[in-house]
Amino acid sequence: MRRGKKRFGLGTVIVALSLLVSGCGASGGNTAGENGSGSEPPSTAVSGEAIDWSTVKADIRFVYPGTSEAEKELAEQFKARMKEKYPNVNIEYMYLSWADMEKKLSVMLNSGDVPDLTQTQDVTNLVRLNGLEDLTPYFEQEGEQLKKDDFLPGTMEYAQEDGKLYAVPNLANSFTLIVNEQMLNEAGMKLEDLQTWEDVENAAKAMTKDGKYGFGYPLGTARFAFRVPFTAAYSNDLLLSDTSDESKSKFLETLQHFKNLEPYQPKAHLTWGYPEMFRAYSNGEVGMIAAGTFFTANVYSINPDIVNVSRTIAYPKGPSGTAAKAPVSNVGIAMFKDNKNKEVAWRLMQEWSSQEFNSTAASVVNVTAIKSTSLDEIIKKSEKIYPKAIEGHKTMLNDFSKLLAESGVPMDKIPGQSEMEVIVQEQMAKLLNDKVTVEEAYAAMKDGIDKIKAKLE
Repeated sequence: MRRGKKRFGLGTVIVALSLLVSGCGASGGNTAGENGSGSEPPSTAVSGEAIDWSTVKADIRFVYPGTSEAEKELAEQFKARMKEKYPNVNIEYMYLSWADMEKKLSVMLNSGDVPDLTQTQDVTNLVRLNGLEDLTPYFEQEGEQLKKDDFLPGTMEYAQEDGKLYAVPNLANSFTLIVNEQMLNEAGMKLEDLQTWEDVENAAKAMTKDGKYGFGYPLGTARFAFRVPFTAAYSNDLLLSDTSDESKSKFLETLQHFKNLEPYQPKAHLTWGYPEMFRAYSNGEVGMIAAGTFFTANVYSINPDIVNVSRTIAYPKGPSGTAAKAPVSNVGIAMFKDNKNKEVAWRLMQEWSSQEFNSTAASVVNVTAIKSTSLDEIIKKSEKIYPKAIEGHKTMLNDFSKLLAESGVPMDKIPGQSEMEVIVQEQMAKLLNDKVTVEEAYAAMKDGIDKIKAKLE
């Protein structure tokens, strides 16, 4: 199993959230729409002329998978702000879910219907599709104010493939265990009691009563059916794509853990996606979910009071694990290799990374990846975005900072993950419906995952 060892220091996070400096660069050319291919960045160095951005015209298609209302509002704020600064640049968002994005982009890229910009998490598959522009030359061009050193360690590396940089990270993204602390306390346990998977199972059992359940695992969408055991497996020193003989016992333990949790979940969880999971959690129907830094943005509009009773921790240690671990990646922004508006696209990527906008994004989605963004500015903006849950939101922000420091590890990239997600979803559904045993589910997952790996070799 390939596993990153580097952790994210609390001091680094605090410093990153405390400093203040402008991150908005001023490079770019004046011939928008002329650079449809190649790896050289469009630049004033090409023409040697200053740009009058008020005259630059472009229609930008921006693939945006932020699915919560708060994230959509964030996108619309950016669009409105850019219209003020660049009146002839029009942004059209393509609101695709994270679950659907890669499949639809694959079809679009293969048909030559290429958008300009996209939000990203894992860039691996889009790079394999030869879809993304290498941004390394953009960072290295003369006069560029956006520097690689501006970003938290680990977040920039997660946007790289084979030494090339394919996205500008904006937010640190981590998968964790979210706990309704009030429900946990009423069940006779404290947050500190959740140290192992057995503790999680005991807590789920104790919280299951009076029509409420201890755990909520969304199995109806392949992406999330994979992500939840993927998150837990990190704390069992297992990468869920690792089907080696050496990891078999850890894999079996992971499957057994979710089999053990099944009696403490509502039957409806078998068809849930994220929206249904967040709704059930927000309404106090389930006491624990595996989610992440995007938590507040997803639950606030449903029930802001839930934020004030929620806490987040790294998923506790598995039976073969060495410690609780929280996989950390980034949410970034990338441009497509064959887009026709590269100068404008890069300009908008700079704006997206500016102190002005990044602090707004972090106030909505919690943890910035940019060192210069001010924590005070984030909290100030959060007070306007989450006025009914600001104290709970601050607690969650502190929780995320603490777990990043103590338990954060770089998230592994898994080529072919989207195909593996379907395999895992199918077998987990059979396992939790008593149609296969743990051993049979493992054998089927191993067979399916190994075939995907072989196809990619």
